[in-house]
Order: sequence, then C-alpha cells, then structure tokens
Amino acid sequence: MSENNFDDLPEAEVAEGRKGLSIVWLLPLVAVLIGAWLVYKTFSETGPTITIQFDTAEGIEAQKTKIKYLEVGVGTVQKVDIAGDEQPHVVLTVEMEPGTAPYLTDKTRFWVVRPRVGAGGVSGIGTLLSGAYIGVDPSSKGQRRKQFIGLEEPPNIFSTTEGTRYLLKAVASDLSRGSPVLFRSIKVGEVTKSQLADDHSGVDVEIFVEAPHDAFVTTGTKFWDVSGLEMDIGADGVNVEMASVASLISGGVAFDTREPGERAPPGTRFTLFKNRKKSEEREFTVTERYVLHLEGSVRGLTAGAPVEYRGIRIGTVKDIQFYADIEQIRTFIAVYIDLEPQRVPVYPNKVPLPDSGTVDRMAKWVERGLRARLQTGNLLTGQLFVEFDIFPDAEPAEIFFYAGVPVLPTVPGQLQGLTDSVARILTKLENLPIEEIGRNLEATTAGTSRLVNGEEVKQILVSLDSAVEKADRLLANLSEASEDVQPLLGASTKAAAQAEATLASFEGAVSEDGPLGSELLRTLEELRATARSLRIMADYLERHPEALFKGKGAR
Repeated sequence: MSENNFDDLPEAEVAEGRKGLSIVWLLPLVAVLIGAWLVYKTFSETGPTITIQFDTAEGIEAQKTKIKYLEVGVGTVQKVDIAGDEQPHVVLTVEMEPGTAPYLTDKTRFWVVRPRVGAGGVSGIGTLLSGAYIGVDPSSKGQRRKQFIGLEEPPNIFSTTEGTRYLLKAVASDLSRGSPVLFRSIKVGEVTKSQLADDHSGVDVEIFVEAPHDAFVTTGTKFWDVSGLEMDIGADGVNVEMASVASLISGGVAFDTREPGERAPPGTRFTLFKNRKKSEEREFTVTERYVLHLEGSVRGLTAGAPVEYRGIRIGTVKDIQFYADIEQIRTFIAVYIDLEPQRVPVYPNKVPLPDSGTVDRMAKWVERGLRARLQTGNLLTGQLFVEFDIFPDAEPAEIFFYAGVPVLPTVPGQLQGLTDSVARILTKLENLPIEEIGRNLEATTAGTSRLVNGEEVKQILVSLDSAVEKADRLLANLSEASEDVQPLLGASTKAAAQAEATLASFEGAVSEDGPLGSELLRTLEELRATARSLRIMADYLERHPEALFKGKGAR
C-alpha cells in the first residue's frame, strides 16, 4: 500500500476524561442504602431487651412464655439463666414488643400468673390449659430501666386504679394481703400489706381505698377489725357481730366517719381498734391509778373489766396481782384500777373547787362513805366488775399508800355478803343438838309403843270385861224381882250398856289397829324421819353451802 494511502486514513480524536462519579458506583451505593434501611427497619421493629429476676422459673419456658398486658402479648422470654452464688435466682432475658420502651420504668411491675387461691379469691384458672405467663403492670411515671425484680405475688392494686393508701396501727392483727376494706358493709378497697412494726410494738397494716370512696376518709375516721363472726362475752353480757362472708373467711377492715374533719392525705396513720364497740368509746388521755385490796375470791374479774359508779363507767381494771403480807401473816389480792376523771365532768358550782390534789379530793369522798366492791355483771358468765357507791353506815376508813399507789377502802360485795349469811345460818344449824333431839324422839316413840302394847293395859281391859259380865248377871237377877223396881232396873241396864260400848270404843281406839293408836304411831314415825332428814341436810350443807342459792347438784 502506498504512502499516500496512509494519509487518506481518518485520524483518532483524543477526548479528555469526564469529571464526577461514574454510573458504575450507583449499584454499591444503592446496596448500602438498602442495607441501612433494612437495619433501621429491623431495629425499629424490634422492642427493647430487658431482664427480670425471679426466685424460681416454675412454669416458664424459653421461646414460649409470653409477657401479657390485658391478655395481649407484649413480649417473649428468650432465655432463662441461673445467677447468684449465695442466693441463687433465675434471670429471664425478655424481648419486648416495639413501642413498649416508654412504659418500662422503675414503677413497672412483673409477676408470674399461675393458679392461686388466697384471701382475695381464686385467680389464674385459665393458665391450667394455656400455661403460665408473665403479667405486667406498666407505668410511664418514673425513670426508664431495663433490669427488674419480679413480684412473687400478683399486685392487689394496679397503677391505673385511682385511690389512696393509708397505714393502720394495731396491737395485734390476723389480717392478710387481700382482706377487704368495708365502708357501710360495701367493699371499697383491700389490705395491701400486713407486717410486724419495725420496733415490734404492734402490727402495721397498709390499706388501699379506691376513689371516690377515699374522699370519706377524714382525720376523724375510725377503723376497726371485723373478723367475720365475733363473740364478746364480758361483764356487759354476750355481744355477737358478723360482717360479710368474705370477712368471715379472711377477716377485714371497716371504717366510718363520725366526727367532722379534713380529708386525710395519703399515708395518714390511724389506730385499728379491736371491734366497732372499742372504736365508739371515747379516748381519754388522763388516768389516775388506784389499788383495791381484796381478801375474797376475784374469780370472774379480768383486766379490762369496767369500773362503775352507780351504773356509770368511770374507769377500767388494769391488772390483778396476788401478794403475801409477811408481817401480818396474811394474803390479799391487789386490783389495780385506772380512774378516768374526764368521764366525770364537774357540775357548775358557785363555790370553786379547792386547789388540792386528786388523792385529797378522794379522801373527802371516802369520809362520806365512798367504798368499792365487786359486783356480778353477768349471771350467765359470772363476770365481775368493780362498783363504787356511798355507804353511810360503813366503818370509818382512810386512804393509805401501798408501793406508792393510793389504796381505796372496800366493802364485801352482795354475793360475798350472801355467802357470809349462809355461813352464819349453817353455823347455827351445826350448833343445834340434832342428834340429841333425834334420840329423845326415838325414846318417846318407844315409850308410847310400850304403853299401848303393854300388859297393864291388857289386864285393865280384861278386868273391865269381867266387871261388865258381873253387871249383866246382876241386872238379870234384878229383872226377875218386883215390878216396882222395873224402871230402876231398866235405867241400870241402859247405863251398863253405855258403859260397855264406851269401853269397847276405847279399846278399839287405843289398839294397834285403832285410829288413835295408828295415828300416834304414824306421828312418831314422821318425827323420826324428820330428825333423820335434818341430820342429812345439815351434813350436805356443811359440805356444799352453795346449794342454798344454786340448788342441789350444782357445781
């Protein structure tokens, strides 16, 4: 090919390279964007992961046990681990559903739902077929967290329930968690906690009263324990109270507002009274301690018994102690009482009371005859109480001090006075010569029997029969005489017949089968039986003097 031919060939044009991103890089960029979107979607659709600690994993299975709120699943247990050396426990790793993070705070509570039987009733029956699950009470109030300690018991009150919590102070109580709180026999709340006080002085009971009923709890509200069926036997008689069926099983708390006051704020402490009657009693802050020395029996008198003045309560029996006086070689019972002067308002008087001590004022009443004695408050139970009254005829007495406590004088109670009278009667009966009287009656009976059935009486009767026969023969001879003496003979015959009839009647009357003889023997037998009965009665009364007012056979 000629050189000229190369010259005719077209020449290549050299162009400068393009500036910017090549289209080849679009594919990796799209892949990165898609991956980032997938990562974002994955994280946005995955809820937070938390841990929950329980004492045991009973009924919980990894990848199966659900977290439920209002029966809707909000999470799943992913893993179950055991942690802790000294006190082993179970740690659950839970994956929650998206959107639950704002409700996972330090106020949120978890618990295992399983069949339970308690004071609040039966719960968790549905888990017998579906299996246990973990319940949650979410709360958005508080600080967010991812580690929780589960409850061993389901909560009584949920965070969505409105109401107020209060604290009750009791000396002793058998209330348990879930016991009802009643207002006029309607359940308005329940007991959330019952535990021993920190200082061991009593029991602290926490209750929750639901709204709007908590508006009726004021500073003047009284709370008392209702243990279902309550029977109180004391000096005032027998008192039976029953609340609701629920309180019959688990007890409960009732309250009422009788005095006006401001609405009680949350956490207010109230006194939990033993029963309604105790809550209705006035609270007295001033008491005066006295003691009574008694030598008789105090069976039936207990601490807490009332102290009354003519039927009006003025104090309470606080303690009963037994003492031995070595110097005087005697024993006595000391009954300590607390008089409550606030129960006895002073009647308005033109003359002001002297500014003297309480003991001095009591001494003036003692001078007027103020005495204390034991009285029976209930014949059925035999409960006793202390009664004060004015006895103008009582022996003079003064107040003295024993171990620093003023001692008030006493008089025997009515029952003790009756016992003393019975003892005096028995003493007189015992001093009667009953055996000598019986012997005299027996001797009289024997003498009468010998007189009636003796040979002398029989000989007299035989002699009378012989005299009658002779009179008959004489009258027969005279009848044969002259008719001039006939009227006289007739009269003599009539007199003889009457005499014979009289003697026959006397013989029949005094004979053993006759009316006079039998009545005399019967009278003597009755006198003998009476003497024997008196002897038996005296022996029985000597052994059982209480039979005079309780009857024979009472113990």
